[in-house]
Amino acid sequence: MGWGAASVRAVVVLVVSVIVFVLVPDRLLAYLTLHLVPFWRDALMLAYTAVAFLAGCIVFVWLQGTHA
Repeated sequence: MGWGAASVRAVVVLVVSVIVFVLVPDRLLAYLTLHLVPFWRDALMLAYTAVAFLAGCIVFVWLQGTHA
């Protein structure tokens, strides 16, 4: 894989990370603050963050590919 493909993958990971770890939690928190009590809001945000982080780790490792 050359520099072009690696750069594209890096940009994709960066953009998806910003969306998943900044934009979605911000909108989710704004919505949940008005509709749930703090205990459940915090529990849902923690669950979202954990699932998003694990999914991000799996996708990152998958994008690495195997090099023998």
